[in-house]
Parts: sequence; structure tokens; C-alpha cells
Amino acid sequence: MAEAGATPTVRPAALLRRPHVGRLLASSLVGRLPTGMVPLALVLFTRGSGRDFHEAGLLTAAYSLGACLGGPLLSRLVDLRGQRGTLVLGGVVSSVALAAVPFGPAGVALVLAVVAGAATPPLEPALRTLWPSVLPAREVPAAFAVDAAAQELVFVLGPLVVLLAQLLGDGGGLVAAACVGGAGTLWFTGSPVSRGWTPVAQERHWLGPLRSLRLCGLYGVVALVGLTVGVPAVALVAYAESVGSASWAPWLVAANALGALVGGLAYSSHAPQRDPVRDLALGLVVLVATYALLARTPGSALLMAPLAVLSGVGLPPVLTCVFQLVDRLAPTGTTTEAFAWLISAFLVGSSVGAFAAGALADAGLTSAAFLLASGSSLVALASAVPLLRGASAPRVG
Repeated sequence: MAEAGATPTVRPAALLRRPHVGRLLASSLVGRLPTGMVPLALVLFTRGSGRDFHEAGLLTAAYSLGACLGGPLLSRLVDLRGQRGTLVLGGVVSSVALAAVPFGPAGVALVLAVVAGAATPPLEPALRTLWPSVLPAREVPAAFAVDAAAQELVFVLGPLVVLLAQLLGDGGGLVAAACVGGAGTLWFTGSPVSRGWTPVAQERHWLGPLRSLRLCGLYGVVALVGLTVGVPAVALVAYAESVGSASWAPWLVAANALGALVGGLAYSSHAPQRDPVRDLALGLVVLVATYALLARTPGSALLMAPLAVLSGVGLPPVLTCVFQLVDRLAPTGTTTEAFAWLISAFLVGSSVGAFAAGALADAGLTSAAFLLASGSSLVALASAVPLLRGASAPRVG
């Protein structure tokens, strides 16, 4: 029997049966699937059309840069004018630009990649803005946890969809991403909750949520976590090649995602009863320890697989706690934009992590890449605890 006054656990299955929750989560995931499709689709398109890796890297970087800059701007429009119009417009522009990339010369393709990234509809922050309006306050942390776990599906299913779409031609993955992203956006914005959501009255400020110093500090912590998570996509591939098991590379990356999925689902039932600041610290400790274990780089990919699973477990609890803290620290009326800056900070960090891991792997220092990932989470831990002391109380009003 639960103690009097204790918050009951919230099972993911029960949460998904609540009105609107299943549709919002599923449509958001479909609309966000291009995030897991476009990087691979761009590489396959450029290589298939006889262009070099340098151009593939430029196109991928252009798309990511556009997303980092455009996400907060579109999210500010959502906070000011509502979800439906802004999200649909972004979805149309982004989809058209993605579908046109395979048909443009190099310079035009680069511009189209920037436009596609910048116009990407901010479904992820829009979804997190909606949770408090469709769920009791005590269940919102559980929704954040399920969301954090479910987004791993984007990076597992996205590449698979691209591989299937490539059967239609070198640009098939990009056209498929355009179609999937547009369909998901229309499905999401067609829901009564998104359609009926109205912005909260706010005192406008040109800095938006960035006027909160503690929130900016939290973005710095998230960038460090992003650096940690950006390492394995490159370092696990380099490790597999170094032990003569290159075919294991995608399975090791998938094992990391599987660990995150398991960690998120396991944490979601308990999230409502937990202190987000304390659990953020505990989750960062898990990341520090598990990435340090990866640095041992055993001589067999079979032995590396369970370590890869473990390294993913700590991420969803960390993200769940960060989502709660962003919701509490964001100035009134800026929640969507606040979540968008969170995504941008994570993208910047993960890009740095992937670049650093590639440089270390080229130098034969794959173990050092995993140590860098562990150290980055350690710095995040040291920064987060003093920064967020006293930030556990829920938003009032």
C-alpha cells in the first residue's frame, strides 16, 4: 500500500491510454522522423551521385545549422501566435526544400539544406508545451520520461526508412523524409489539443527565455550532455573497425539506443515522485560511470555490446529532469522557445562530440573518445548541482 500523501506510480501503458496522449506522441514522432533520416539520406545521396564526403559533410552541417537557428525562431512564433499555422507553414517549406535537394546543383542544394533545417517544424518543443494541458500536473514528469525514451525510435527507425527509400533512387531518402515529416506535422496539428492551444499572455522581451540566467546555465549543462551523446555514433563505429568487426557497428549504435529506450520506460513510472535536481545529478553520475566503462574497449564486440546498452540507460532520466526544469525555469509565455533552445544546445554539443570522436578515432585513440564523453558529463555534473539548487519546486501559476 502506498504511503498517505505519496504520489502513485504512473505506468507508461496507462499514460498512453489517456485522451489525446497516444496521438500527440505518435504524430510527433512521425513528424520528427526526418531528424533521424536526413543526415544519412544526405550522405547516401551525395555519394550515390558521385560527389565526395566533403560535400556530404557540408550538406549535413548546413541542415543542422539551419535547425539550430530556425528552431528557436519558429518556436517564438508558436508562443506568440499558436501552434497550427506556424507548424504547418514550417512543415510545408521544410518538406519542399528537402524534396528539391536531389534536383539542384551543389550550391543550390546547400541553400536548400539550410532552408530545410531552419524551417523544420518544432514539434518536439510543441509537444512538451502541450503535456500540462492534457495531463494532471503529477503525470507530466512521466510524460516527459516516455517522450525522452520514445524519441530513440526516431534514430532507430529513421535510418531503416532511408535504406528502404533508397531503392527508389539516390535521392529517395530525402524525398521520403519530406513526405514523412509533412504527414506527421499535419497529423499533429490536426489534433484538437494542438489546434485549440492558445498562447499565454506574456511580457515581451527580445531575449525571450534567455533572460533567465539559470535557464542559460542549464543549456550549458545540456550542451555538455550532448557532447557525451555525440561521441558513440562515431566512436562505436571506429571501435568495431579496430577489432575487425565492422559489421557490428550498427548493432553497437543500436544497443546504445536500446539502453536509452529501456532507461526511459523504466524511469517513467517513478518520475512523478522524484526530485528532478537530485535525479539529474544521479543520471549524470550514471553517464560518467558507463562511458568510462566503454573506454575499457574490450577486444570483442560481443563484450562491448552490453556496455553500449548500459551507456544509454542514464540519458532519458537526465533528459526527463531537464525537461521538468526547463518547464519550471522558463519565463511565462516562452515555454515552446525555451524547449527549442534546449534542443539547439544539445545539437551543438553532440556535433562537437561527434567531431572530437572522429579526430581521436583517426589518431587511433578511440578509448580517449569515450573518456572525453565521460569527462564531459562529469563537468556537467559539477556545473548542474550548484546552478540548480532550489529549482525543484514546481512552477506556480
